[in-house]
Amino acid sequence: MMDDLKDLIERLSEEDAKRILLQTVVRIQTIQGVEEKEKMIQELYRWQQQVLRSAGSRHLERPYQAVHLVCGESPAGSLKVGLDRNQKVIGFPDFFAEGPISHLDQDSGQKQRVEWLRNHMNGQDDYFEKEYEKRFANALKEIAAIPEDIPIIVWSGENADEQTGIRFFLYLIREKENAIFLINSISAFQELYPTETVQEFYSHTGGIEPEKLKKIYLEKALQPLTTFERRCYEQEWESLSSMDGTLRIWKDQQIHFVNEGYYDSFILTAADVTNDQDDGFVRVARLVGEAMVQIDDVISDMFLEYRVRTLLYSGVFEIKGIPKSMRHYSVKKKEDKTL
Repeated sequence: MMDDLKDLIERLSEEDAKRILLQTVVRIQTIQGVEEKEKMIQELYRWQQQVLRSAGSRHLERPYQAVHLVCGESPAGSLKVGLDRNQKVIGFPDFFAEGPISHLDQDSGQKQRVEWLRNHMNGQDDYFEKEYEKRFANALKEIAAIPEDIPIIVWSGENADEQTGIRFFLYLIREKENAIFLINSISAFQELYPTETVQEFYSHTGGIEPEKLKKIYLEKALQPLTTFERRCYEQEWESLSSMDGTLRIWKDQQIHFVNEGYYDSFILTAADVTNDQDDGFVRVARLVGEAMVQIDDVISDMFLEYRVRTLLYSGVFEIKGIPKSMRHYSVKKKEDKTL
């Protein structure tokens, strides 16, 4: 009950939140003359249910000119800042380059994924235990609720996260008859800003400034996907979804499954050249940051920290501290251990 209420409140627009606050204050003033406290409480409760149901309904039915799907809540935030208010943005709260995606469009696959994330990733504030499933489910509901007369814009970049994500999204909306458009934010950025240096973080939509995302959307000539193109993406998702594996890269315009230890050499190289303590240990947060600088792919710091722990458990590293987060422990290589 409380989770549902919290979820509904979080989904309110600023406009709805202000309106409800004003109406609630007015309502309280109206019932101040009620002598019986119990009647006043019941009246307030009925009012709460009424306004939240009404606001939630309007939130879902609000007329938008287009719906934008993007991987990640941070890129979604950039789009929301950059685009006009008549554009609805749905940010899928996940990183699809990592973790199992087998049958992720089904309950069984979603349960398998959340179990893997809980067992392997050190999320902040117990994110995978408390928030992940709820946000994942909310994103699915928002996508399912998209009206069929509104165009859908799917954003992607040159990385395994977004390339896996667009195939997942297109499979989820395979029954919808909406016009669907793809925007490769990276290639579009290069076309609009050819004189700018494309840095490594521009491999992902989330690295592009909000005002530039808006310009990409407004100036990029878009053609809707054909039925054949949509079906190709759907079939690619079916193929990806049938495979086991927990790490993917984007190479030669294709998604490839690779071994979990694919980036371990970067971690070990970083450990050779980095230390921030007199005894040779290095804080894992710094080690992971140094490794990420050397990696061309888009990868999360949580996955690299998981690999640090894996190397630690296999005897490659020594530890100082408690590995409850990358800020809480340090490691150094054992002299007689190599991959």
